[in-house]
Amino acid sequence: MFDLSPLDVAGLAGLAAGLSVLVLWLLAQTLPKERAGFAASYRQPGTTFLFCDEALVDHDAATLDLPASRAPDESDWSRFCRWMAFRFGALPPDPSGLLDGDPLSFHENVPGEARLTLLRSCGTLRVTLQDGVVPDCAARHGAQYIHNELQARSTALQHAPVAVWSLDAQRQTIWENEAACALPPAHAAALQNVDGQPGNTDRPVATRLSVPKQGGMAERWYDVHVTETEGETLLFAQDVTGLVRAETSQRDFVQTLSRTFADLTTGLVVFDRAETLAVFNPALADLTGLPPAFLSARPGLFAFFDALRDRMVMPEPKNYATWRGQILDMVKSATGGLYHEVWSLPAGQTYRVTGRPHPDGAVAFLFEDISGEVSATRRHRIQMGLRQAVLDRLDEGIAVLSQNGRLLFCNSGFGRMLGIDPDTSFAGMGLHDVIAACNARYPDPALWPEITEKIETRALHATLRDRVGPRGQDGADLRVVPLGRGQSMICLRSVDPVRGDKVGQDAH
Repeated sequence: MFDLSPLDVAGLAGLAAGLSVLVLWLLAQTLPKERAGFAASYRQPGTTFLFCDEALVDHDAATLDLPASRAPDESDWSRFCRWMAFRFGALPPDPSGLLDGDPLSFHENVPGEARLTLLRSCGTLRVTLQDGVVPDCAARHGAQYIHNELQARSTALQHAPVAVWSLDAQRQTIWENEAACALPPAHAAALQNVDGQPGNTDRPVATRLSVPKQGGMAERWYDVHVTETEGETLLFAQDVTGLVRAETSQRDFVQTLSRTFADLTTGLVVFDRAETLAVFNPALADLTGLPPAFLSARPGLFAFFDALRDRMVMPEPKNYATWRGQILDMVKSATGGLYHEVWSLPAGQTYRVTGRPHPDGAVAFLFEDISGEVSATRRHRIQMGLRQAVLDRLDEGIAVLSQNGRLLFCNSGFGRMLGIDPDTSFAGMGLHDVIAACNARYPDPALWPEITEKIETRALHATLRDRVGPRGQDGADLRVVPLGRGQSMICLRSVDPVRGDKVGQDAH
């Protein structure tokens, strides 16, 4: 161990202090250069965008004009991806999936020096746009974006199915698209003569123009829109010939239907899908008594039927509280094509009301006055009842057969003599059934087959008379009468027992 004097220790301390100062001075000279070099190695020239949770929180671009949002909840990152897509392709839709510290680079689609670098770190995303052409990368990209948009719109106009012209102040063509070039020169000249409103770009002139037949070409119709700006006119023309012809055909068809409906005695009313009266004919006003002014005002469905109820042109509802529900049920039935009712009105009239569905949710109701038909039916029923009552009062049993041998009707005496209930046993009976019943009550193996043959072969030309039944027992006088058109009548009258059979046939 060395023995140092206080003087030696002081000298060593001074030397150490000098060396420390020298080291600090050297560090002071070299450290800024090293830090500057380190910073330079990480400095990337370009424009930087900083995103946090898909929100753009900062950028160093001189100007920035991202595309407008397509939806209220569209994020800044989605708009930024659309802004960059035409040049760098599809960017990751969800930047949170990128690995921290692992940069992802995209190069320009066309040959160029531009590059887009994505670097995720600590929940934020740093996007760097580098372009070796100009200092302001964002401004250059924005210009290219606008150019790309204009080119896309120009392509759309060029291939649009509508003819488009751009004309100068002297009405000379500056530019025209493919559809305009394809038009016949005479049509193009006529369309370009449509005038607009100078200086009014908010309300373009719209007109429908007819180009007459020329050189074997059929008449054509065009919808023309003209917008005039300072020194330039934009003209759009669409061929609507098919639409005009369809509208003309529809109008002629409606007029034909209207004339037909006007001559109908059946009332017609059509309600559209909004339950508003759309069409009616004069017979409806005559049958219902509703004023034409009321019908022309296009009342609603409930207003129409309320008016009918007020005029007692429909049966009074038993429960007015459920009146609207009944109307809705009626409309639902008509929509399904199932509504069909007969209305007996207090005034003595009878209407047949039918509901029919129409396209697009519309529904039509037909009103027919069947009072005469109902009266005739009632008279017919009365007459039929009277005829049946008269026949039932006769002593003879009578049965009438049709030309095909079907039993049309018989009286109660015929059923009583044969021991059969006419209301049950004779339903659907034919010639053979009737003859079998007759033979069972009044057996005659030779006579009944002869009668059957004459009726079936239509050989019964005169009244056939005979006595039927076993000898010595109750029998009946038989008459088989031809009624014409192949129809025949069998009559039976009960008699006391007699001897002998005699078959006779009256002359015509």
